Amino acid sequence: MKWLQTFVNTKLHQLSAEELRRYAAPFDLKLTNRESEILARLLKQDKIDFFNEKERALLFKRVEGVIGTARARKLETIVQTFLQENKL
Repeated sequence: MKWLQTFVNTKLHQLSAEELRRYAAPFDLKLTNRESEILARLLKQDKIDFFNEKERALLFKRVEGVIGTARARKLETIVQTFLQENKL
């Protein structure tokens, strides 16, 4: 499954602001243009391993500073659910 983890990490590091808004919408997670631009930049700069809990926690602390605690927790829950449901 390492190849799948590499694929997911690569895709997340390449997300555009528009893709972030589009992927967040079905989860009722609304992002402004500015927020999604900042988040996309964070994802590209940090290049974290989303399957590493410590690295992901540090990223979500930074995300919290951009979109607030409630929405950051919701986003974190979405990511954790995805990882658990796909046994990654």
